[in-house]
Amino acid sequence: MRTRNVTVEIITFLFIILWIYAGLSKLLDYETTKYQLGRSPYLENMAGFVAWTVPAGELLIALMLLIPRTKLIGLYASFGIMLLFTGYIYIILNHAYYIPCSCGGILSGMGWQAHFWFNIGLTVMALAGIFLSLRKSKDHFDHQLIQAQ
Repeated sequence: MRTRNVTVEIITFLFIILWIYAGLSKLLDYETTKYQLGRSPYLENMAGFVAWTVPAGELLIALMLLIPRTKLIGLYASFGIMLLFTGYIYIILNHAYYIPCSCGGILSGMGWQAHFWFNIGLTVMALAGIFLSLRKSKDHFDHQLIQAQ
């Protein structure tokens, strides 16, 4: 049970770092973010909207992960957004007529294929965090039920 708790905390911590870094780097370099999104074959008409909402969502998820009461919701949100990002990369790689430059920041050195696999790893990690959190909650409930008897 202790290992499970530590694993969930590590996963949560890594996602907090990821979302704060990703959100702030996009907002601090808003013009570049908007420009890169505008070059995407699927987001060009929504670049300004996406350039604000995605980093705001990432920062909101980081906040949810920081608050114990909303941590599980934050893990679900992390899973959902990673699934969305991974799907977007899959579509770009397999169906786009043009592959734009990759994201800024640390991941800019990563090609689209590597970024795809990186995102799959993060998606699986978020799912693991959800399952371990749910298992932790069930174990805690069972333990309280046994003590009440």
